[in-house]
Amino acid sequence: MPTIEIASFDSTGLGLNQEDYDVAIIEENKLESHRGLFFGLLRQQNGVIVHIGNPKFKDDKEGGFFAGQIIDWDFEPTEIFFPEFDENNPTDNRGANQQFKFKFLDQYKTDIDKLLKIALDSSPIKKVCFLTDYQFGPENGKTEIIYTITDFWTQHDNEGLGLNTLYEMYGQ
Repeated sequence: MPTIEIASFDSTGLGLNQEDYDVAIIEENKLESHRGLFFGLLRQQNGVIVHIGNPKFKDDKEGGFFAGQIIDWDFEPTEIFFPEFDENNPTDNRGANQQFKFKFLDQYKTDIDKLLKIALDSSPIKKVCFLTDYQFGPENGKTEIIYTITDFWTQHDNEGLGLNTLYEMYGQ
C-alpha cells in the first residue's frame, strides 16, 4: 500500500491535531520517510514530516501505516500482479511499474489541501514537498518542481499525480 507524506522544510512543528482531520496523520520533527525511495534526499534536510494514512489508523498508529483507502483506485484501473520473489536475488521482480498515476478520493482532498497549506505556512523558507512511495508504482522515483499548491491541485484534477514522485512547492 502507498506511503503518502508531506515535508515542511526547516519547520520546527506544525501543531496538528488528529481530531481536525478525516485522514490519519503522524507528525514527526525529523524528515524521515516511512519508506526508502526518498529517504536519503529527505535525510539531508531539516524540518517536519507528516505521514498520511487511512482513516482507520486515526486511533492506531503503532502498526502498519499507509494510505490506500484515500486513493481513487478507479482513476487508473489496473490489475496488480503480486510477484513471488527470492529475497536473495536483487534482480528479481518485486512488482514495480504496474501503476503510474493516482487521484485522491474527493472527500479527502480538503484534508490534504489543509495539510499542505499548514506545512507551507510553517516553513520559514516557504518550501514543502508532497511525496509518495508505492511498491507497484514506477521503479525509480522522480522529483518535480510544481511551484504552488494551486498548480499541484490543477495537475491532480486534470492529469492525476505521479506515484513515486516527490513534488516540490513554494510560497512567498
